[in-house]
Amino acid sequence: MRPPESKIKSHIRQFYEQRYRGESGGARGLGGKPLAVELGYPPELIDSIPGETWEDFFPCGYVLSALDPKGGDRVLNLGCGAGVDSLLVKICARVEFQVVNLDTAFSALVKAKRAARSVSSGRGFEFICADGGSIPFEPGSFEWVILNGVFNLFPQKEELIEELHRVLKPGGIVAGADLCRKGILPGYFAEEPDAWAWCMSGAVTGEELTRAFQARGFTHLGMAAENMDEFFDRAVFTFRKNGFS
Repeated sequence: MRPPESKIKSHIRQFYEQRYRGESGGARGLGGKPLAVELGYPPELIDSIPGETWEDFFPCGYVLSALDPKGGDRVLNLGCGAGVDSLLVKICARVEFQVVNLDTAFSALVKAKRAARSVSSGRGFEFICADGGSIPFEPGSFEWVILNGVFNLFPQKEELIEELHRVLKPGGIVAGADLCRKGILPGYFAEEPDAWAWCMSGAVTGEELTRAFQARGFTHLGMAAENMDEFFDRAVFTFRKNGFS
């Protein structure tokens, strides 16, 4: 039986607090540089930030090729973790823009802030501890949202998508990656709290993900999926908020 939504969200937050504090309760195997290589992060980007920064990086896909911030833009990295994608999008850019790192785990933001200082003295970054289901920004605050390994952490996907639509400007882009289930998952996935924390139990199919965004005012720009195992594909997806920028 699936746990109540409040219990799922509380467990996920505690799980990642432990993970970013380095406690064994949040441990996992593959991550960091090996996972970045597997997911297609370019070698020159991997080498552009300190090795220890990668130790707390657990993405679901390489989403940064979909981002092209202009001068003065604002980028929201929702569920930023250690902030690696935020650093890399800054390193790739030749213009000045703001990146907001938002995470529900305070210990993740501590590491993201430390990493930002090591690369750019922390300039051009903000750090906000908040729930993505209630983003503390005004409507139309961002041109871009990074959503890497975060979508499946929300038991109520509609809540998240509606918040993304609210805080994006018309024409704004969501660049995301997550696991998509291939079919109906065995019951033990929903019953295991850690499977929720690792984006498994909350997974939907690629078709369901696309329909959910389209039903809430987004245009589907693309989705690329590759096989991970018998239950899941890894999917990288982009959606644009309808309207004109």
